[in-house]
Amino acid sequence: MKKLSLILACSASLFAASNSEISDFYSKSIKMQFPNATVTVKDRQKVGDTGFESVIVSVSVDGQTQDQILFTKDDIIVPDIIDLKTRTSYAQEYEMKKFQEAREHFAKNAKPVAQKEKMVIAMGDKNKPAMYVFSDPECPFCREQLEQIKDELKNYQINYILTPVHGKSAFEKSALIYKESKKAKSDDEKIAILKKYYDPNIKSYPKVSDAELKQIFSLYEKYRALGLSATPTIIK
Repeated sequence: MKKLSLILACSASLFAASNSEISDFYSKSIKMQFPNATVTVKDRQKVGDTGFESVIVSVSVDGQTQDQILFTKDDIIVPDIIDLKTRTSYAQEYEMKKFQEAREHFAKNAKPVAQKEKMVIAMGDKNKPAMYVFSDPECPFCREQLEQIKDELKNYQINYILTPVHGKSAFEKSALIYKESKKAKSDDEKIAILKKYYDPNIKSYPKVSDAELKQIFSLYEKYRALGLSATPTIIK
């Protein structure tokens, strides 16, 4: 839906004050690329003392829905309002709030499932509080998180659940991590396997079967259905 966000941002510049005018205006722009899209206005609120209203536009395409915020005053629509005194971007505030709410929603839904997960790479003392890390071997932020694992093991029992969001090679590496970790006899060995396949400079690795790939994809699909949207995502 990245193209959709770009269309919304670029379109927000002309006439539209009422809900019907806003939805009609965006529908014409969006349907040029997404003919089956439906556009509705979900919510409107005043924005402090700015004289603007925030408007949440909801766009649905083939079963996927994305909300976007815009701001309107009189006959003007703008994609953001920035308060220079407080250095506040109202659009950024909205996106951060939406992101946090999505993570909280996922944590609530996924934790009881993760606690029973069989495809997990468990490390650390089982008597310590559990941490569940949804990770991807090709995610740069996941690589950074992996570098902290020995410090985190001092306080938590860590459970890696590999849910790659990148391409086929990320699924292949995930399958190999699970396969090789089953033979690991210590946490250090498991960490070494993770670091081997998380290394961005890895050039070759064993072939992965279609069945092994399907298993990783099913794992990803299960947690995506529960709201997983990014890696790393951590539940404690």
